[in-house]
Amino acid sequence: PDVPRVGAQGGNPEASQNRLVQMLQTAAHPATCVFHAAFKIVVLLIYIYGRYIHSAYVSTFILCTIFAALDFWTVKNISGRLLVGLRWWNLVKEDGSSEWVFESNPDEGNLNATDRNIFWGVTYVWPVLWAVFLFMNILNFSLDWVLLNIMIFVFAGTNLAGYWKCSTDAKKRATQWVQSEGMRAVAGAMGFA
Repeated sequence: PDVPRVGAQGGNPEASQNRLVQMLQTAAHPATCVFHAAFKIVVLLIYIYGRYIHSAYVSTFILCTIFAALDFWTVKNISGRLLVGLRWWNLVKEDGSSEWVFESNPDEGNLNATDRNIFWGVTYVWPVLWAVFLFMNILNFSLDWVLLNIMIFVFAGTNLAGYWKCSTDAKKRATQWVQSEGMRAVAGAMGFA
Protein backbone atom coordinates (compact mmCIF):
# COMPACT_ATOMS: atom_id res chain seq x y z
CA PRO A 1 0.00 0.00 0.00
CA ASP A 2 1.01 3.58 -0.64
CA VAL A 3 1.99 5.25 2.59
CA PRO A 4 2.63 9.00 2.39
CA ARG A 5 6.17 9.92 3.39
CA VAL A 6 6.48 12.31 6.27
CA GLY A 7 8.73 15.35 5.83
CA ALA A 8 10.94 17.03 8.40
CA GLN A 9 8.09 19.26 9.56
CA GLY A 10 5.63 16.39 9.94
CA GLY A 11 3.97 17.15 6.63
CA ASN A 12 3.96 15.70 3.19
CA PRO A 13 7.15 16.43 1.19
CA GLU A 14 4.95 17.11 -1.83
CA ALA A 15 3.36 19.97 0.11
CA SER A 16 6.75 21.65 0.63
CA GLN A 17 7.52 21.19 -3.08
CA ASN A 18 4.15 22.73 -3.89
CA ARG A 19 4.98 25.70 -1.63
CA LEU A 20 8.24 26.22 -3.50
CA VAL A 21 6.45 26.04 -6.85
CA GLN A 22 3.75 28.44 -5.61
CA MET A 23 6.40 30.88 -4.40
CA LEU A 24 8.22 30.74 -7.74
CA GLN A 25 4.93 31.32 -9.55
CA THR A 26 4.66 34.69 -7.78
CA ALA A 27 8.14 35.68 -9.01
CA ALA A 28 8.55 37.87 -12.06
CA HIS A 29 11.74 35.96 -13.01
CA PRO A 30 11.38 32.40 -11.66
CA ALA A 31 14.25 30.92 -13.69
CA THR A 32 16.58 33.66 -12.48
CA CYS A 33 15.49 33.00 -8.88
CA VAL A 34 16.31 29.31 -9.33
CA PHE A 35 19.75 30.00 -10.83
CA HIS A 36 20.46 32.61 -8.15
CA ALA A 37 20.31 29.76 -5.63
CA ALA A 38 21.33 26.79 -7.83
CA PHE A 39 25.05 27.49 -8.16
CA LYS A 40 25.23 28.16 -4.42
CA ILE A 41 23.55 24.83 -3.70
CA VAL A 42 25.97 23.05 -6.04
CA VAL A 43 28.98 24.67 -4.34
CA LEU A 44 27.61 23.76 -0.92
CA LEU A 45 26.91 20.13 -1.88
CA ILE A 46 30.36 19.72 -3.46
CA TYR A 47 31.99 21.25 -0.39
CA ILE A 48 30.10 19.09 2.10
CA TYR A 49 30.71 15.93 0.08
CA GLY A 50 34.38 16.65 -0.56
CA ARG A 51 35.15 18.02 2.91
CA TYR A 52 33.19 15.76 5.23
CA ILE A 53 32.30 12.59 3.29
CA HIS A 54 34.96 11.85 0.67
CA SER A 55 37.92 13.93 1.97
CA ALA A 56 39.04 14.90 -1.53
CA TYR A 57 40.71 18.28 -1.19
CA VAL A 58 42.03 18.94 -4.70
CA SER A 59 38.91 17.96 -6.65
CA THR A 60 36.69 19.73 -4.10
CA PHE A 61 38.82 22.88 -4.33
CA ILE A 62 38.71 22.89 -8.13
CA LEU A 63 34.98 22.18 -8.44
CA CYS A 64 34.02 24.64 -5.69
CA THR A 65 36.18 27.31 -7.31
CA ILE A 66 34.58 26.79 -10.72
CA PHE A 67 31.00 26.82 -9.43
CA ALA A 68 31.65 29.71 -7.02
CA ALA A 69 33.03 31.71 -9.96
CA LEU A 70 29.95 30.81 -12.03
CA ASP A 71 27.75 31.87 -9.11
CA PHE A 72 29.66 35.14 -8.72
CA TRP A 73 29.31 35.94 -12.42
CA THR A 74 25.61 34.96 -12.51
CA VAL A 75 24.75 37.07 -9.47
CA LYS A 76 26.83 40.04 -10.60
CA ASN A 77 25.73 40.13 -14.24
CA ILE A 78 22.28 38.55 -14.38
CA SER A 79 20.31 38.01 -11.18
CA GLY A 80 21.15 41.38 -9.60
CA ARG A 81 19.98 43.23 -12.69
CA LEU A 82 16.84 41.18 -13.25
CA LEU A 83 15.69 40.55 -9.66
CA VAL A 84 16.45 43.88 -7.97
CA GLY A 85 17.40 46.23 -10.81
CA LEU A 86 20.93 46.79 -9.52
CA ARG A 87 24.27 46.47 -11.26
CA TRP A 88 27.87 47.17 -10.29
CA TRP A 89 31.30 46.82 -11.80
CA ASN A 90 34.86 47.94 -11.28
CA LEU A 91 36.07 50.43 -13.88
CA VAL A 92 39.83 50.65 -14.46
CA LYS A 93 40.74 54.15 -15.64
CA GLU A 94 43.53 55.03 -18.07
CA ASP A 95 45.82 56.07 -15.19
CA GLY A 96 45.49 52.57 -13.69
CA SER A 97 43.24 53.56 -10.80
CA SER A 98 40.00 51.73 -10.30
CA GLU A 99 36.55 53.00 -9.48
CA TRP A 100 33.45 51.07 -8.50
CA VAL A 101 30.46 52.03 -10.63
CA PHE A 102 26.92 51.47 -9.36
CA GLU A 103 23.65 51.47 -11.28
CA SER A 104 20.23 51.13 -9.77
CA ASN A 105 16.67 50.98 -10.95
CA PRO A 106 15.19 54.44 -10.37
CA ASP A 107 11.81 52.86 -9.61
CA GLU A 108 12.74 50.25 -6.97
CA GLY A 109 9.23 50.39 -5.52
CA ASN A 110 7.85 48.43 -8.47
CA LEU A 111 10.14 45.42 -7.98
CA ASN A 112 8.53 42.03 -7.51
CA ALA A 113 8.53 41.21 -3.78
CA THR A 114 9.35 37.52 -4.34
CA ASP A 115 12.29 38.38 -6.60
CA ARG A 116 13.59 40.94 -4.12
CA ASN A 117 13.20 38.66 -1.09
CA ILE A 118 14.91 35.71 -2.76
CA PHE A 119 17.76 37.89 -4.02
CA TRP A 120 18.50 39.67 -0.74
CA GLY A 121 17.83 36.64 1.48
CA VAL A 122 20.23 34.39 -0.40
CA THR A 123 22.77 37.20 -0.91
CA TYR A 124 22.92 37.93 2.84
CA VAL A 125 22.96 34.28 3.99
CA TRP A 126 25.67 33.09 1.56
CA PRO A 127 28.69 34.98 3.00
CA VAL A 128 27.51 34.29 6.56
CA LEU A 129 27.47 30.55 5.81
CA TRP A 130 31.04 30.70 4.48
CA ALA A 131 32.16 32.74 7.48
CA VAL A 132 30.84 29.93 9.69
CA PHE A 133 32.72 27.30 7.64
CA LEU A 134 35.84 29.48 7.83
CA PHE A 135 35.54 29.83 11.60
CA MET A 136 34.99 26.07 12.03
CA ASN A 137 38.07 25.23 9.94
CA ILE A 138 40.20 27.71 11.85
CA LEU A 139 39.09 26.15 15.14
CA ASN A 140 39.88 22.67 13.79
CA PHE A 141 43.28 23.84 12.45
CA SER A 142 42.23 22.67 8.96
CA LEU A 143 44.29 25.35 7.28
CA ASP A 144 44.12 23.73 3.84
CA TRP A 145 40.33 24.16 3.83
CA VAL A 146 40.63 27.74 5.15
CA LEU A 147 41.98 28.85 1.76
CA LEU A 148 38.87 27.57 -0.03
CA ASN A 149 36.60 29.10 2.61
CA ILE A 150 38.31 32.48 2.28
CA MET A 151 38.07 32.42 -1.50
CA ILE A 152 34.35 31.63 -1.56
CA PHE A 153 33.73 34.12 1.26
CA VAL A 154 35.49 36.82 -0.80
CA PHE A 155 33.33 36.01 -3.85
CA ALA A 156 30.17 36.16 -1.73
CA GLY A 157 31.26 39.21 0.24
CA THR A 158 32.21 41.14 -2.89
CA ASN A 159 28.78 40.61 -4.42
CA LEU A 160 27.10 41.55 -1.14
CA ALA A 161 29.22 44.69 -0.81
CA GLY A 162 28.62 45.68 -4.43
CA TYR A 163 24.87 45.29 -4.22
CA TRP A 164 24.69 46.86 -0.78
CA LYS A 165 26.51 49.91 -2.15
CA CYS A 166 24.17 49.94 -5.15
CA SER A 167 21.18 49.88 -2.85
CA THR A 168 22.68 52.59 -0.63
CA ASP A 169 23.40 54.61 -3.75
CA ALA A 170 19.82 54.12 -4.90
CA LYS A 171 18.46 55.28 -1.53
CA LYS A 172 20.77 58.30 -1.58
CA ARG A 173 19.64 59.27 -5.08
CA ALA A 174 16.00 58.78 -4.14
CA THR A 175 16.45 61.04 -1.10
CA GLN A 176 18.16 63.69 -3.24
CA TRP A 177 15.37 63.50 -5.81
CA VAL A 178 12.68 63.88 -3.13
CA GLN A 179 14.53 66.83 -1.61
CA SER A 180 15.01 68.54 -4.99
CA GLU A 181 11.36 68.00 -5.93
CA GLY A 182 10.32 69.27 -2.51
CA MET A 183 12.38 72.42 -2.99
CA ARG A 184 10.84 72.93 -6.45
CA ALA A 185 7.36 72.50 -5.00
CA VAL A 186 8.09 75.03 -2.24
CA ALA A 187 9.68 77.46 -4.70
CA GLY A 188 6.72 77.03 -7.05
CA ALA A 189 4.23 77.64 -4.24
CA MET A 190 6.08 80.82 -3.29
CA GLY A 191 6.05 82.02 -6.91
CA PHE A 192 9.79 81.63 -7.56
CA ALA A 193 9.54 78.93 -10.18
